[in-house]
Amino acid sequence: MKRKRLAFIIPSLKAGGAERVVTTLTNQFINDFDIVIVVLYKCTPFYNLNTNIKVVFCKDVYNSTPSFIQSITNHFQLINTCRKLIAKEKSDVIIGFTTIANIYSVLVGKQLKKPSIISERIHPQFGSISSFWVKVRKLVYPKTDALVIQTKDIKNYFTKLIKAEKVHIINNPLAEELAEQRNLNATKNNHIICVGRLEPQKNQELLIRAFANIERSNYKLLLIGDGNKKEAYKSLVQELNLKESIDFIGNVKDISKYYNTAKIFVLPSNYEGFPNALIEAMYYGLPCIATNCPSGPSEIINDGENGFLIPVNDQLHLEKKLSLLIHNTDLQIQFKEKAIESTTIFEAEFIANKWKELIYKVL
Repeated sequence: MKRKRLAFIIPSLKAGGAERVVTTLTNQFINDFDIVIVVLYKCTPFYNLNTNIKVVFCKDVYNSTPSFIQSITNHFQLINTCRKLIAKEKSDVIIGFTTIANIYSVLVGKQLKKPSIISERIHPQFGSISSFWVKVRKLVYPKTDALVIQTKDIKNYFTKLIKAEKVHIINNPLAEELAEQRNLNATKNNHIICVGRLEPQKNQELLIRAFANIERSNYKLLLIGDGNKKEAYKSLVQELNLKESIDFIGNVKDISKYYNTAKIFVLPSNYEGFPNALIEAMYYGLPCIATNCPSGPSEIINDGENGFLIPVNDQLHLEKKLSLLIHNTDLQIQFKEKAIESTTIFEAEFIANKWKELIYKVL
């Protein structure tokens, strides 16, 4: 049988959750499909892609402050470029990741008479898209062949817009190379880690303030990631006299060494789609504390069994649970064992097979 051809559309391949998922899935798919990733804006891919995966770019630079006319013109140009590139590749299915790329995927699919699968990566009630794009999404999404989301909460939102049989819950996969680098016997440091962009959504401020208020017992907090709140957080750390106790690590290619050697992981987010970093940390056996935010953590953590769930933005609760974990090694061991056990269902091959079933279904 002739190999089918897949085209993925994504805004960027820089460091990020959607980018890691696309990388992991395409690396899994390359033995079964010919693949092109159409990236809206030129960048150097952050994660390691199989060399047989073709990557093409639509535009060199992103204009972050366009006028309304420039913005509309830009979107038409991008849709047109996506259509030409995908037609040239003779792709059989178009797969979008993130809202704008999803809208492009459906429109290009209709123009080329090809099926589209789209994938939302964040809870739509908390996404940063404008009201204009929310309206466009309502018009365009019902025309897709399938929508992939990660949680029941997000499914409930979209089944108001789209036929329920088109909406599929498929969790995010663990990156295969990350799974291979897990070392459950690594020597542990007194490190608490938080992995994510330094942006308001991820709410690292909550963790910094909670960490400042507890008996730290020689523990250090490592903030891994970059973003527009970095300088503000550095000032806060200075203000709280925590310079010796908190390190800003930045974006990291090999996150495994931090997962392998830390003792505790915290996800203080205000909202998520489905937090990759939480799955990764639990897979590595890290005792985890996560806010019970929409959406994802409550479908990964059973509170008190394989980790702790705390209310969103509740500093006092975070202080209590952090203190408890720091001073209770038996609890750390219990959470470690249960976390590893509960995250095997996120291994890349298992998740990729669910995607393949869906791809063959829409063909």
